[in-house]
Amino acid sequence: MVPYILTGALIGAVIGHLIPPGYFFWFVVGSVGGYAAQRYFGTRF
Repeated sequence: MVPYILTGALIGAVIGHLIPPGYFFWFVVGSVGGYAAQRYFGTRF
């Protein structure tokens, strides 16, 4: 689970560097997205 969340957070931080509203917002969105991806792939495969 942690690798998905960290990967999502890293992608979110990179996006936050380029697109407003900033790092923290995209960091949180990336973390939640990573968690959701883990839940989705964890139950499907």
